[in-house]
Amino acid sequence: MTDAELDILVKDKTDFNKRLRLIASLSHCEDERSVLALKHLAQHDFVYVVRLSAWQALQAKGIIIPEPVERPRYAILLERSLARAKRICQKMFDLCQGWYI
Repeated sequence: MTDAELDILVKDKTDFNKRLRLIASLSHCEDERSVLALKHLAQHDFVYVVRLSAWQALQAKGIIIPEPVERPRYAILLERSLARAKRICQKMFDLCQGWYI
């Protein structure tokens, strides 16, 4: 497999099963480009199962990277911020309703 083909398969977002099969085949390779592809998948893929599978393949090779989280930190932070903004808006709305009565 050439570098261009590998790059296309790593960045293919149409079917996560393709990327899982790619991880299975890359886990048996010992070259540097397979490690780089696995690192990219473990850190940047949007499907948690793919990130976890790539992380496990890297762990089996003895390469230590942080374990992927099921939901990224920015999503948790965004949800908390939106919930806080919703509470503030609700309180402002309730306050304004008292003025119009």
